Amino acid sequence: MRLIGFFLVLFSLNTIQLSAINVDSLLLVLEEVKKKGVLTEIYQVNYELAQFYKSREEEKYEQSTFHYNEAYKVALATNNKMNQSDCLYGIGYTHQRRNNHQEALGFFQQSIELSEKFPKDVDLRNIARVYTQISSIYQVLGDYNKAFENQMQSLLICEKSNDLSGIANAQYNLGTIFFYQDRFKRSREHYEKAKVICDSLKKERLIYSCLAALGSVNEKIGESEKSLDYNNKSLELAIKLNYKTGIAYAKGNIASNYLSVNDFAKAEKYCKESISIKLELEDTYGAIGSQIDLSKVYLGWNKLEDAVIVLDQALELAIMVESKSRQLDIYKTLSAVYEDLNDSSKALDFTKKYVALKDTLLNEKTLEEMGTSQRRYEIEKKEHDIAMLKKENELLEQRELNQSLQKYVFGLITIAFLLFIWWYKSKLKYQNNLNRILEDKNELLNGMNDEIEIKNKQLEHSNEDLKQFAYVASHDLKEPLRMINSYTNLLQRRYLESFDDSGKEFMNYITDAVGRMETLLDDLLDFSRAGTQSAPTKYLSTQDVMIMVEANLRHRLELLNATLVVKTDNLPLIKAHRTQMIQLLQNLISNGMKFKGDKDPTVEVDCIKKDSKFIFSVKDNGIGISQDNLEKVFEMFRRLHTREEYEGTGIGLATCKRIVMTWGGDIWVESVEGNGCTFFFSVPIAYAKMPESQRLEVLSA
Repeated sequence: MRLIGFFLVLFSLNTIQLSAINVDSLLLVLEEVKKKGVLTEIYQVNYELAQFYKSREEEKYEQSTFHYNEAYKVALATNNKMNQSDCLYGIGYTHQRRNNHQEALGFFQQSIELSEKFPKDVDLRNIARVYTQISSIYQVLGDYNKAFENQMQSLLICEKSNDLSGIANAQYNLGTIFFYQDRFKRSREHYEKAKVICDSLKKERLIYSCLAALGSVNEKIGESEKSLDYNNKSLELAIKLNYKTGIAYAKGNIASNYLSVNDFAKAEKYCKESISIKLELEDTYGAIGSQIDLSKVYLGWNKLEDAVIVLDQALELAIMVESKSRQLDIYKTLSAVYEDLNDSSKALDFTKKYVALKDTLLNEKTLEEMGTSQRRYEIEKKEHDIAMLKKENELLEQRELNQSLQKYVFGLITIAFLLFIWWYKSKLKYQNNLNRILEDKNELLNGMNDEIEIKNKQLEHSNEDLKQFAYVASHDLKEPLRMINSYTNLLQRRYLESFDDSGKEFMNYITDAVGRMETLLDDLLDFSRAGTQSAPTKYLSTQDVMIMVEANLRHRLELLNATLVVKTDNLPLIKAHRTQMIQLLQNLISNGMKFKGDKDPTVEVDCIKKDSKFIFSVKDNGIGISQDNLEKVFEMFRRLHTREEYEGTGIGLATCKRIVMTWGGDIWVESVEGNGCTFFFSVPIAYAKMPESQRLEVLSA
């Protein structure tokens, strides 16, 4: 009870206002819930700690990363996709804040893949945030095309979900992308759109960002007075919010204002304060920008040696964090400094570096690709608006229809009442007619029962005929083939040297035809047996089945240099005959290796639970199947290639379909010609249950 009371106190507090004592308390609570072993509580406390360390009051990203990782482990154990998505975003964000850009991109990409695989289990607003962070990373790395494309994707998601905060954030980041390409008027348009939304939401944190951005962009356009006004307002708001990062950037912007009016002393003061706070917060990218501004102060102040020292430090940091956009500014400024120092050689060297890097960051192709992304976004937005308009029209038509129906309700009730009176008066007559109809139905039912009995006997005879066919196929039909094969081999051993080339060719035709006939009979026998066995009653492990399949195919795998990937942990227990299940999976995997094209074959076996079914998939990287032939491949004797191209009888996939149908499942294939294909087959929930490994985890828990 004391622990429960402790939780109530903790979660009643605002996360942003937690003190060091609250953090210690949370750590104590974490130890307690670990002892209890309640996974949901362990997740919640770790996530709260990660969020606190990430907050703008703390910004302790290493501790935050640790607790996000701990929470993510629990989310995996409980298979909670929403929690997994939140943790992946948090881990990526903390890596990004520590300038670990590649690690951050990896976690953000995992989050997107999770949303694509489980779209109903993940919040779209979280995915929009992920695209925004990916955009900001590419912006730092100087890849403006990717930055623009990811930010437009975020904006589209936010507009579809009517997420005003997300729309404001996306508009702000688009402004920043254009800002670093020196397209300042376009940048200001996006910043102003963002501020209008933020003002309506009355969110001070977002308002601060817009004020700071408008201060910077107006200074670039040359409207210094308006710029200083925006920057002073942003500094006041950042101090009010105790937002350290905001204070650092506001002071950096004010330094730029004083530099523009040649007040070098104040500009130096604000620049140094900004650099100090950014380095304290491990914001290396921001610190580099302020160092560049400080060098410009020294350049205007004619302290050229000091400018060189600051720029050398900034260049070292920019190379370390792989920020090409910052390197570009540094090269440009160093060129100007060495020009003033009359060192034309170094000035020319840095000018060349500046031009070369600028060409890679901002060329016509990049601008064209960004324009394409803009047009694609506008098209998708229009399609969304059209869909919403159609939905509104449908609702309006439905409303008008309902109003029309209401006019006739009273009349219908009256008619219904009169009909009821009529029905009541004719009840006795109706009952007599009903009795007579029931007698006729009984006679008809008796006749149908006799017919069903006859059909059952015919079905029994049909099954017996099928069993007899299987016997004939396996014994009587093979006997003449064995005789032909034996005497053909005898002729080859005794008289092969006496044959001319045509004779030898004819003998090969006979041998090949006998082999193909035996294979055809074996496949027909497998097909006939596939639907004649009694219904299975016991579960078997498809994990064990895959071990046997892999052993059976080991020689062929080595021969073709093939790779078989099995998602073992996902394979369930199902009710099926072991031999049929081995045959089914072996046929599908062999198919994937056979139609391999020029590449070494790779086949992946997986299974997911969807709705009331388990769906198996066998995916290959082979030649694929055209859209016209996707349904034909399961037809009996259907071959899409000649025997010279690929061996086979055209019965294997038909047999697979017959096996799947015995438990009421379905089988289909998806493919893009030239890019491999994926065969799917479903098992109803009545015939399957969760993978054996997961079942053991649940029992042990």
